[in-house]
Amino acid sequence: MFFTAKREAQTTLDCPLCKQKLLIKRTCHEAYMFCPTCQKSFPLQDFIPQMDEAMEEFLENLYTNRI
Repeated sequence: MFFTAKREAQTTLDCPLCKQKLLIKRTCHEAYMFCPTCQKSFPLQDFIPQMDEAMEEFLENLYTNRI
């Protein structure tokens, strides 16, 4: 079985700096929020309380090592 997941997704959440819509992105080692307008990254945990559907779907498909 071959597992693939998207590397980024558009969210409806606003950037805390410029108020533009954020992307949720992932690398091999982490997931984070990113503003394509001001080019800033933000910790994912800061946005968990306001999680939208796009963010929830993205995280559902994210492989995590729970050990």
